[in-house]
Amino acid sequence: MKISKGKFIMINNFFTYPMRIFFLMSSACAVLGASVFFTPTDFVSLHKFIFLQLFLALAYAGFLLTGLTDWTNFQASLKIHAYILFSLFFISFILAFFSLFLAHCFIALFWLYLVLLCLYMIWQDKNDDQFGVLGFLFGILGFEIYYLISGNEKFLNLQVFIHVIAILLISYRVSVVLGKEALKREKGMDEALFVPNFIYKNIAICCVCAFLLLNIFFEASLGVYYAAIACGSAVLAKLKEWHYKELFKHSFVLLYYFMQLFLAVGFLGIGFSGIFELHLETNFMHLIAINAVVFSVMLIFNVAGLRHSGQELEFLRLSKIAFILVLLAGISRGILAYFWSGFYIHLPATLIAIAFVFWLINFYVIFKDNDFSDDPE
Repeated sequence: MKISKGKFIMINNFFTYPMRIFFLMSSACAVLGASVFFTPTDFVSLHKFIFLQLFLALAYAGFLLTGLTDWTNFQASLKIHAYILFSLFFISFILAFFSLFLAHCFIALFWLYLVLLCLYMIWQDKNDDQFGVLGFLFGILGFEIYYLISGNEKFLNLQVFIHVIAILLISYRVSVVLGKEALKREKGMDEALFVPNFIYKNIAICCVCAFLLLNIFFEASLGVYYAAIACGSAVLAKLKEWHYKELFKHSFVLLYYFMQLFLAVGFLGIGFSGIFELHLETNFMHLIAINAVVFSVMLIFNVAGLRHSGQELEFLRLSKIAFILVLLAGISRGILAYFWSGFYIHLPATLIAIAFVFWLINFYVIFKDNDFSDDPE
């Protein structure tokens, strides 16, 4: 099939600015990962691989090959790197339907290449402000390699909490952007500043790191659950910075607030469930995975997608619906599934699939019709 000149130019543009191709493919993987529950396959293993590896790997690649280039003043072309990463993703994607072990091998190569590329950017700029980024990237790579060597699924499942550390790490930057945008829209507050509390952020990160270490070395200890309560409490404390009516007037602030609130509830749920032997830890882990990790990816896709396409930070109607659907999916799988099995798999899977279809409908058109633009900040 012959590709038209217009399509070729668009594809070339998407790889020149890899945020676009990786965000679009990541969303397509989210739709696929949710849809496998309706197929006669080993959907548990397949959906776990698609969401924890393909979906998130592409999301990180798109975000870092846009954000990190700004933070490290990296000016070289990213196109060849985008082609290499996309090739590793595509091979891993195809292999996933034949051998999950081989698929994991190639996605580990994807993470390795991304880590080395980010390391090179940071080293070239002599930028010591980005060690946190390297930390969580090496964490993901290390857990993936150890999973491949040991076959211990614990190191696959615990990757959820490494992604939580990443969310907390970038939360300062995201909060600055959203807070500034909210205040800019308030009459007479053009000169006002919103400064997030980085101390609460660091406390929350330290608590999640402690929770991870306890899970690795003292899995059967009650200390794991007390650490989870500490994580939830730290995230709740972090919410205080948003308690201003000028901020709560704006939908993007409210959505971000609820994401962090559910993250806190998830950790508190894991803690109290473990202490009181309620056996609901898996439910609350899914609440974190959906309402914190997946929701954060959706948020970044919208914020970065709009800001780097010359658009105002005004979420489109389908995007707002998509956010609500993701939140409902998390509540369904993490909380309501305890009361009725219908909330356990198919309802949250359907909601997530629809949410990312809505995002794709909006942003394929935005990316196709608008030139890539630098961050307005």
